[in-house]
Amino acid sequence: MEPTQEAGVRLEHISITGFRSIESLEHLKIGAPTLLTGHNDAGKSASLDAVRFLLNAYPSNDRDRTYLSEEDASPNENEAGKESSVRPTNRVPLTCVEGQFLLDAEEQVELSLPATIQIRRRFQTDGPAVYERFCEVPLDSRLRAFSTLKVDGLKDLVAELGLDPEGKTKPFLLKSLETAAELAEKLWQWEPVPASLVKALPKVLSFDQAGQNDAEQTIKAALQAAYEAHAGQPDLKGKLGTLEVELQEKLAKDAAQIRQHIMDRCTDIGQVTIVPEVSFTSGLKATQVSVTAREGEGVRLGEAGAGRARRVALAVWEYTRGLLAGPGVGNVVLLYDEPDTHLDYAHQRDLMRLFREQCELPNIQMVIATHSMNLIDGVDISDVVHVRHEGHRTVIDRLADESDVGRHLGSVAASLGLRNTVLLHERLFVGVEGVSEQGAFPVLFKLSMGRHLESCGIALWACRNNEGATDFAKFLVQHDREVAFVIDADSKTAGKNALSDKRLEAKGLDPNKHALYIGNPKEFEDIFSDAQWANVANSKWPRADERPWVEKDISVLRKSRKFSDELLSMFKTESLSGPMRKQQLTMEMAMSLTTPEDVPEDLRAVFDELLSRAA
Repeated sequence: MEPTQEAGVRLEHISITGFRSIESLEHLKIGAPTLLTGHNDAGKSASLDAVRFLLNAYPSNDRDRTYLSEEDASPNENEAGKESSVRPTNRVPLTCVEGQFLLDAEEQVELSLPATIQIRRRFQTDGPAVYERFCEVPLDSRLRAFSTLKVDGLKDLVAELGLDPEGKTKPFLLKSLETAAELAEKLWQWEPVPASLVKALPKVLSFDQAGQNDAEQTIKAALQAAYEAHAGQPDLKGKLGTLEVELQEKLAKDAAQIRQHIMDRCTDIGQVTIVPEVSFTSGLKATQVSVTAREGEGVRLGEAGAGRARRVALAVWEYTRGLLAGPGVGNVVLLYDEPDTHLDYAHQRDLMRLFREQCELPNIQMVIATHSMNLIDGVDISDVVHVRHEGHRTVIDRLADESDVGRHLGSVAASLGLRNTVLLHERLFVGVEGVSEQGAFPVLFKLSMGRHLESCGIALWACRNNEGATDFAKFLVQHDREVAFVIDADSKTAGKNALSDKRLEAKGLDPNKHALYIGNPKEFEDIFSDAQWANVANSKWPRADERPWVEKDISVLRKSRKFSDELLSMFKTESLSGPMRKQQLTMEMAMSLTTPEDVPEDLRAVFDELLSRAA
């Protein structure tokens, strides 16, 4: 879902250079939401911290700089992760996170900036982190930073440049220089960012769920959001004498509401006490949290079970939705690091609902690092970024993009019944012609190979003679996924069939590589013997005249143009319980076989090839 644009500065995407395991990562979309998935230590948490660093919510340190080589770095770290005598040359000289931001009309006027801007934050070994904006500036450096000059300095600069202002006061001098800057020859480069622009960047709320103490931190984060919202309201601005007292009172009300919400959601907790302390100079100074069990026994959140602590945190997350929607909050990027850990399935569903509600707010963007199949399968594939290591460096995979084509392919995948987790992790994608093969293949594969398709990393889908299926296969191949089609032999030369050789070649697919043909001689139903069809018919679809089916009843149909059509018609018309669809034919056949040898040899050969490709 795409929320309505909120006023203010909004982060669209980031690029990361030299940040921990991320040597170079381009165009990581910050969506509503964006899900980061992948194996442990692949760079998901580093990506979240990179967002925090860009938005001035993470203090950089030397250990954030990427090692120049893993081999050089590894001897310099002991088992506790502490560095010993690390040479500066072992790490990259520059760490940088760059973001593309969108400004609403009001911010464009207030900050004198265009609608789209590029801002980066970088730090090096020998200096603090600095903000810069990529912009067009006058080639003459004297016309770039004159606004801070005093009148005498402005007069000297005007005279030096040979300008003729309309007056000698500061406004006239500045106007003359601004006009000269607009008309001057330009170049693009990184320039320092004023403090007003840094202040206008989106806020960050981080929910790191690594330990059991997270519930207390979550409560503090929620109250911090409330503090910033209250502090931004017009009725409090300028009241320096009474501001601290008023904020203390307002936060006490927020704390009471959070307390009640926790008690409503976590019925095994008796009482909750939350006491926020405010310092005007440093914001939310501290948050004292204590809990008692229903039996009256005191329970500290840090000592409670992981499940209880997580459920308390979930209740607080629910409460923050109201805070985030309040006035004065501005744009906020929510960062969640494995938020579903220790939650049972019911509470995972609650968490998914909460994420949807938060993302519906126009001022919210969200990045979630997760392993949860429920979360990954609960969003559009275009919102999922797969993070992995390649040569000890973080790289990302996307299986859809923001274009119409990418969204269409995501819809095709959904229509084919392929979940996001399947698209991300399976090793081989096998397209079959229709629902008959889709239903029978898993049964026949298990009987023949002794293993389930899924356990072999094989994902099966029915193409249904759909052009979209071949588009999707082409897309998978372009993203380095293994793809195969199991096609009826008579489709090979059928011009109107989406899986014919010519149609596959037109989509950039190689029939010799991507297609496996079955059918003796034409189609899937052909490969089963006359005796097998007679046996299953006698068991499932006895003749109305009570005569048993015999092999000759089947063999005479093989001379027809379409064996499967004639077979279905015969069983349907000559049996009172005959099948109504081809899918019933093939499923009953598959279920009737009992040994691997019963599976036709041609099909077993195809299964052997699929297993080899998925290995």
